[in-house]
Amino acid sequence: MSLPKTPSTSPNSVSTPEGKKSKVCVVEEEARGLPEIKEKKNMVDHSKSLPTSLQNEFIPEEVLLSLTYAANAGPCPENLLPPKKTKTPKGTLPRTVDHVWQHPVRRNKFRYLIDHPVSLTGAGRDISFLYDVKYVKGESKENELCPPRSHPSHSLQPRDGAIVPHKPKTLTDTLIPEEFHIVSSTGVSGLECYDDKYTTLLTDSENRLLLFPSMKPNKRVEVMLLNDVMDTMLQRAGEESQEYTGPTKMHQLLHLLKKEQTIYNTVFHELIRQVSVDCADRGELLSKIRERYVQMLDQIARQMIEFYKDLVTQRVMDQRILEELYNFKNVIEELTRELCLVRAHDMKLTKEAERAQKDLAQALLDAEKNAKIVEEYHDLYSLQRGRMENDIRQLMEERDIWSSATYELALKVIVRNRVILAKRLYLNEKAWSKYAKHFIIMLTTKDTADLAMLQRLTEKWKLSLDKFKQEVECTEVSTKEKAQVTRDGLLKWQQLFQESCGQGVLSLKKGDVFQVTPSSFKQWHRMLKEKSEKFTGDTLVSRYDSLKIIKHLQESWADVGFGVFNRHKNMEGNMPPERQYMEELLKTIGRLYKEYEIRINGDNGISKVLPNLLNSLDFCYYKLENIEFSNIYLEEWEEISEKVNEMKSQLDALINLIDTIPQGVDMDSGLTLQEHIYNTIPQWLLKMNNEIKNGNIELQCQ
Repeated sequence: MSLPKTPSTSPNSVSTPEGKKSKVCVVEEEARGLPEIKEKKNMVDHSKSLPTSLQNEFIPEEVLLSLTYAANAGPCPENLLPPKKTKTPKGTLPRTVDHVWQHPVRRNKFRYLIDHPVSLTGAGRDISFLYDVKYVKGESKENELCPPRSHPSHSLQPRDGAIVPHKPKTLTDTLIPEEFHIVSSTGVSGLECYDDKYTTLLTDSENRLLLFPSMKPNKRVEVMLLNDVMDTMLQRAGEESQEYTGPTKMHQLLHLLKKEQTIYNTVFHELIRQVSVDCADRGELLSKIRERYVQMLDQIARQMIEFYKDLVTQRVMDQRILEELYNFKNVIEELTRELCLVRAHDMKLTKEAERAQKDLAQALLDAEKNAKIVEEYHDLYSLQRGRMENDIRQLMEERDIWSSATYELALKVIVRNRVILAKRLYLNEKAWSKYAKHFIIMLTTKDTADLAMLQRLTEKWKLSLDKFKQEVECTEVSTKEKAQVTRDGLLKWQQLFQESCGQGVLSLKKGDVFQVTPSSFKQWHRMLKEKSEKFTGDTLVSRYDSLKIIKHLQESWADVGFGVFNRHKNMEGNMPPERQYMEELLKTIGRLYKEYEIRINGDNGISKVLPNLLNSLDFCYYKLENIEFSNIYLEEWEEISEKVNEMKSQLDALINLIDTIPQGVDMDSGLTLQEHIYNTIPQWLLKMNNEIKNGNIELQCQ
């Protein structure tokens, strides 16, 4: 039975004699390798008796020695390495080497026994070295890889047994997630024979001193005991595997497979040794079968790696496809909801369109019916008008006949009776009728011209009043905005002052935000002073001039209206009722003028609030400017704070007073009053036009 042992911590990637490449392995924990190195002295000592548990099982000492030696092998000390020119010291080996290994020809015949050494570290040529993730004590080690060694002579482990840690390497970038990468354990290299003049020694790649397999003839008892040992080791491996918990079921399965194949490898190697003792050819055949079996497992491993890569890639692609399907499903659901909403909206619009179409059809039918009725009424009106025109024509002819007959009769009576006064009366009547018709025509022409002038003057007056109103409102809006800006600034600075108050002193240091306070007060004072000048001085005079022009226009069309009404008195000498309507309109316009005068000169309270506000701002500006780089005591700050509070109340009052009139003045707001006037003027003009037409008709009838 072979006795080589590859340490669990040494990365070994040397090619086998068949030219196979070893696989990359995951570096196991260095802490697990160190105790094994330190326990290299715990070899089986032949001078001591075996343990009682092992004696009861009647395991041959040679088999037990092989198993324990392989399990406890460690780095060989310097004094145990084979010398080059000296004879091997006695007591170095646990037993003498069989003579068959001393002859090169015979040793080459049994070469297969030392070309495939036993490895208890999981580095054998089997399928159990495959792992997707190296899982050690609950931590994944998939990123720690050991580099392969080009030759056993370039070992990183020194001869004194110290372990040199390898620098971890990072896996190459790939589409496969890191938790699905496949790593492998280090393979096992063959043993090397060392011949000198007197003896033959066997060493491995770690320079450990090993023994050749025993060539002692076997018995049936050894086979049975080997079977019992295999069953015991398999049972123990199964119990350990049940306690092992890996990250996945695949890890648990591979862990069990690794344990079992390690046992099978050891037992199979022992069986080959036992068969080789009886028949070397049969042992060589079994060794070839074992080699073919290893090659087959190696091919299976490579295929499994490729298959696993494809599987993981497909799994990632399936995950991506599922995500896309889920997103696509969400998009379809959203589009379906939108489609349902669109359909519902479409149905609603369709119903409304159908309802509107029905209403339109009904309206068309009603319009056709009304058109027919109107046409019938028009025909009836035309017939009635023609009949009335014929009657009027006949009456006029009869009147002319009677007039001529009366005139002839009157002439005959005058001639016969010589009545001169009646003739003169008749002639005067004719002249008066002629002059009356001429006066009616002249009055109608004058009234038409006056009405046209009234319309032009009222439109011009409206435009002038609208322009004046826009100027006043623009000034008021600007003043309100400036007052609001000043109020917001005061609130901001008051809050900053209150937050900066210390233990009785408010410090204004250079570079502090309070240094800009005087300039802010000065800026607010300048803005409000500009707005205050709008209510005094040249601006106020200009506004009064504009208002006088508007009043002059209003007086012009009022005089024209009074003139028209004076020409249309009734028979009793009374004015028409439209004159009283016009007087009420003029009173309303006078109230509008009074309101605009109050708004432009600030009599609604602005002229009183603005000077006080400017004085308060002036006081705060000079107060803060004089103590800009000194300490403000709380007494001084209280005085400034009172002024700020007073200014806030004044600003609130100013904002509320703008665009208003005093409470004591009984009148509507300017906008409502002006709209009422604009609506009243067209009605007044229409009533005046109707009155003129009615008066002219009455004059013509008389």
